[in-house]
Amino acid sequence: MLSFLRFALPVCFSLLLFTTCSKEAAEDPINHLPEIDTPMEVLAYADSLFTYTIAVEDIDGDEVTVTAGGLPGWLAFDSGSRKLSGTPSRQNEGAREITITADDGKGQRSRKLTIRVVALLTFQEKLDEELLNHFYLTTTGILGVSAAVATPEGELFTSTAGKHSPFSDGAVNPNHRYRMASVSKIFTAALILRLAEEGHFELDDKLFDYLPIDGLEYGEAITIRQLLSHTSGLVDHLNSSDFFTGSWMTRTWTNEDIFDYAVQKGALFEPGTAYAYSNTGFYILGALAEKVTGLGLSEAFEQWIFAPLGLEQTLYDDFSNRIAHIAGLAENERAYEYHLSSVGAAGAIVSTPGDVAKFGLALYGGQFLSPASLQQMTTDYGFAVGGDHYGLGTRLWDDYGIIHHGHTGALMDYRTILMYVPAKGICIALATNDPHSRWYDLVNGLLVDMVQFY
Repeated sequence: MLSFLRFALPVCFSLLLFTTCSKEAAEDPINHLPEIDTPMEVLAYADSLFTYTIAVEDIDGDEVTVTAGGLPGWLAFDSGSRKLSGTPSRQNEGAREITITADDGKGQRSRKLTIRVVALLTFQEKLDEELLNHFYLTTTGILGVSAAVATPEGELFTSTAGKHSPFSDGAVNPNHRYRMASVSKIFTAALILRLAEEGHFELDDKLFDYLPIDGLEYGEAITIRQLLSHTSGLVDHLNSSDFFTGSWMTRTWTNEDIFDYAVQKGALFEPGTAYAYSNTGFYILGALAEKVTGLGLSEAFEQWIFAPLGLEQTLYDDFSNRIAHIAGLAENERAYEYHLSSVGAAGAIVSTPGDVAKFGLALYGGQFLSPASLQQMTTDYGFAVGGDHYGLGTRLWDDYGIIHHGHTGALMDYRTILMYVPAKGICIALATNDPHSRWYDLVNGLLVDMVQFY
């Protein structure tokens, strides 16, 4: 009996010890450290708010405290929301490594996180960069170029490259003016549409109801709308080889001179049946505006468009010649070749790309004309009769997948363009005082660059 007890006691003691250890193990299981789920690197953009929430998981369900160490001065960490936030500057550009630590009260896990600050180009920097690139690489050797972009936020960006004159080494600046040439047709169309809104006439009224021209073929049938859309059948005096004859470099022209030329040449077709670009038609629209307002065209533009829209650098040139120059005009060897009384409302406006971009944004952006007038302005009347895509004083384009409208200009070796992009609500204007065979490569390149960047 005693020998049995001596054998049994150790067994019982061992069982008791095993039970006690098992109970303690159940009460104190193995702890799993928190998991920190972050990439190795995240991007922050200079001058933009950066936020990033640290994702942490603890499969044991323990309460976890998260801290962030080594933060740069621009960055803060909120332990409650576990969110990093701050706005870096351009001076903070580059990579900075911080340490994220998660503590569940029983252990810690740390992870390195790199925050890389990237400084993106501003819109102004992008405009400057792309204009210079195209200036040097696309239109190599061109004298000077000026560009402007007006945005729906009310911002105006300008950029220039090159010289303002072949007679000096002075750099062109945003205040230099250019002959806007046929970009003037947008101004003329806007004036005519505004006068129509004010009740001076209707677009389908006959020209002769307000401005009869004796002997003009089909004159009694031509409507104001047809003049605006180049479907009137009138000749184009400025592009006719026999218009600039005699003393054309020193003379001035009257309305009657242009009317008589149109009468002499006759009609190209019956009004409304075809399309033919006509500077003569737009010259006559200027005479119509003078007739119904009782103002000279310079005064009419100032009163109805320039002053209301704050276009302080814009004027109608009915005065300049080889002696009387235009203040601030970017010049070339043909800048004062002949008097602009021959051009009139078809192309005699002088302005800066900045003013032109502001004007285009106000006009096509819907701040100047009624929606009904603007819709008519961008209706494709020219293509409907087999001609160019042309509305009322407005060319209509769909190039490089970008729908836009506006007008081009070419006069006395000046080249200009206004382009409004409805999808972005921005207006781009460019001008040069020097023609170049790749001018439109520069224009279209800048259009694509800025539309994609905006």
